[in-house]
Amino acid sequence: MFVRDVMTPNPIAVRPDSDPLAGMAICKSGGVDRLPVVDQSGRLVGIVTENDLKLFLSTAPSPGVMQRQHRVEQVMRSPVISVQPDYPLEEAARLMIRYGIGGLPVVEGERLVGLITRADIFAQFARALGADTDLIRLTVRVPDRPGELAKLAGRIAQEGGNICSVVSHCVESCGWMNLTLRVAGVERDRLLETIRLDPAVEILSVWMREPEEVSGK
Repeated sequence: MFVRDVMTPNPIAVRPDSDPLAGMAICKSGGVDRLPVVDQSGRLVGIVTENDLKLFLSTAPSPGVMQRQHRVEQVMRSPVISVQPDYPLEEAARLMIRYGIGGLPVVEGERLVGLITRADIFAQFARALGADTDLIRLTVRVPDRPGELAKLAGRIAQEGGNICSVVSHCVESCGWMNLTLRVAGVERDRLLETIRLDPAVEILSVWMREPEEVSGK
């Protein structure tokens, strides 16, 4: 999965000489909390957040009689941490965590082509884990050695089950890892019975979404 798959293409942007008040209005009307700043050629030169604008406008003195207005370039952050469209999605998430930022402009060369935010990554993470499906969610602990996932997948496939997503992570105790799977095509009890045939596999949790109630019915 790459940044281009989930980014917002051609995001709303402002110029360095734009009025910060106009920037605030754009954030509110567009439902965004950050604005890339580009020059006349579309080259990324900075980024400004709604909070940056609020703080600036609450503390900035009058621009004075020689200037008609304040400018976004007084508020924007530059240089900007940005990524390319073919940057791995998990690496973009790592950058946001490392630098404590909520979004990254996406550039080709120096030209702005998109914007990716924490909300975009969170939504994709939920989709990848099957959060919008009514599948069996199963977490198991298996030995951390080659072939364990393939062996588990083979057992599930023999019962007609289809693994729609899988996430793995090592546990603190050396030599084990946890696997969280979303499985379709097999009944819950049959799935658990099949997995329990392998004594090396420990079932940690099983979860299925309850049917949602429809109000008024």
